Amino acid sequence: MAVIHLVIADKDRAYLYSVVDFIYSKYNNRFYVQAFSTEDTFNDFFSKTDKIDILLISPDFYNDELDLEKVVAPIVLSTGILSKDIQNCEIISKYQMGDKLIGNILNIFSEKSNCEFITGDGKKKTRLITFYSPCGGAGTSTLAAGLSAKCAQNGWNAFYLNFERFPATTAYFDAYGSGESLSNILFFLKENNKNLGLKIEGSRSIDNKTGVHYFLPPENIFDLDELTSDEIKRLIGQMRTMECYDVIIADMGSELNDVSIPLLESSDLVFCVLPYDTTSKIKLATLLRAFEILSKRKGLNFMDKVELILNKCLNSGLTDVENLTLNGKSASIRIPYIKGLNASYGLENLIGDSNPLGSAVRQIINILQGSTGGC
Repeated sequence: MAVIHLVIADKDRAYLYSVVDFIYSKYNNRFYVQAFSTEDTFNDFFSKTDKIDILLISPDFYNDELDLEKVVAPIVLSTGILSKDIQNCEIISKYQMGDKLIGNILNIFSEKSNCEFITGDGKKKTRLITFYSPCGGAGTSTLAAGLSAKCAQNGWNAFYLNFERFPATTAYFDAYGSGESLSNILFFLKENNKNLGLKIEGSRSIDNKTGVHYFLPPENIFDLDELTSDEIKRLIGQMRTMECYDVIIADMGSELNDVSIPLLESSDLVFCVLPYDTTSKIKLATLLRAFEILSKRKGLNFMDKVELILNKCLNSGLTDVENLTLNGKSASIRIPYIKGLNASYGLENLIGDSNPLGSAVRQIINILQGSTGGC
């Protein structure tokens, strides 16, 4: 696997060493790092080097004589107001969290580089688990976010991928990252740039409490309207090729369109969540007819990988709902109605042992483990 040649130059040795240590502790397979704390040593090295992927320097090391043509992504670390005029360099904040710093430089490099860098480490076979419901308010987002957090608690690398038009992602996850959103990924897909994997790494956010990775919601909800089936498949394919994640937990709206259909097609397992009310029977029947049409017209068969979940169940004797089946199988999980349950509880409490939702998430984990014999 090709690595990125990163050169860092800063007179603050404590900062320099901490950045290098962080990179080698978390991104060892991604970068080859060379670090300099004196101008003479750096200038001598720079004059003898033919090519550098990323040059990350403090303003002290910048001068007009530097041949930046040999650098793919020259970046200056700023602590505020710059004392000199900086030309032909990107400028980023020097003091930021390590993952955010790496995210920023990967974003810059992914957009400037014409070479393809393979981001996978060959260690993980990524599965796509999708939560879908033809009914609004069924609880798919809470279950998807809860499963993502539980997977992370179990030591799995989990990515929560939300394609709802009105996502509640930030109600569940508290981010640190580059500050970029799903919109940046969607635009990158349109450009058909080779370095999509690096862009994903640079744009993802990481939840402070659970460690779940995710994209911030798009800046413009209509960006999703421009997404094509091929672009969805390319995004999922790239995330699998990266081999960074054990599971991708996809959360999507109730529509069947160019976003949801390729997600369902690409999924290893789909959880169809229905609320415990009489409309669920009607909407499930409509969904099954839609699946039949997709099977006849496009040869798509989702039925064998769909598990049914009944949510917000009451002891109200709704026999028609109790007896709902999908592909001949009754609901594999039933979750009781929990009064006042919402995202303000916090994911740790939502999936806790004392919460019925936590019990449901553990049942889903058991299904995932049973389908593969492990993660």
